[in-house]
Amino acid sequence: MPAWSPLVFEMVTASAVMLEMWERVLSPAQRADVAEGLGAADERSARLVAGFLAGVSRVGHACPAQMASFGAGRGASPDWERACAVWREQAVKAGLPLPPPGSRIRHAAPEHVTAAVLPRLTGCDCPGFVDGERCRAEAHQGLYTAAYALNRRGADVLHADTVAKAYRATGGAPWDAIRVALVDGVARYVGIEAGSLPSLIGPSDPLSLTAFSGLVSQSVALSRGDAAGDAASPHEEWEAMTHRAKLLARSAVGRMA
Repeated sequence: MPAWSPLVFEMVTASAVMLEMWERVLSPAQRADVAEGLGAADERSARLVAGFLAGVSRVGHACPAQMASFGAGRGASPDWERACAVWREQAVKAGLPLPPPGSRIRHAAPEHVTAAVLPRLTGCDCPGFVDGERCRAEAHQGLYTAAYALNRRGADVLHADTVAKAYRATGGAPWDAIRVALVDGVARYVGIEAGSLPSLIGPSDPLSLTAFSGLVSQSVALSRGDAAGDAASPHEEWEAMTHRAKLLARSAVGRMA
């Protein structure tokens, strides 16, 4: 578990929220709609994939620009500034490849970075293609459809050129390893193999994932609201952290039901 990351707890909690909503909030018709949109073989697979994708939808925040500005915009106070300084020191010691203060950093919207990197983290290993460039293998098209549909706003669909430009802000190989650890952590929590996604789903139309995209946004919002100020400690064991995530998800969804 990449415990240095403030994303770990939020990502796992987002997965937990989606799984709780599936069981306690979604109607049978809504579950069937999500399963059909994902092209899943059955609702059990759809549930696991939905939980997984809700968590990894934030993997695009694991990039130089987002992590270098960690803590910005939350209001300035001496205590918060000290907490951010401590986090940065611990993160660098843990191996997070943060750029030096004052460095020039490429920027891209985190949802665009997610779309650029996620297919290569979930089963597309075709040679000759890099993140942000769509491979042409028929078996992998669903990975790109799902990645592009995450974090969508309304009926807007990401353009491939936008995603390709975002790849320049991913940070390259050092950050690839960070994102692999994050995605594998979410997969471990949900109970699937990240690389098995092509065998579990096959969405063909991003518009068919409109309702699912809304559920992902809701899961992320609830996870961030309940996990705010409660990020994983670098010293916390995996079981303890995931247990807290499950309890927070249960509480958040319980207020909806």
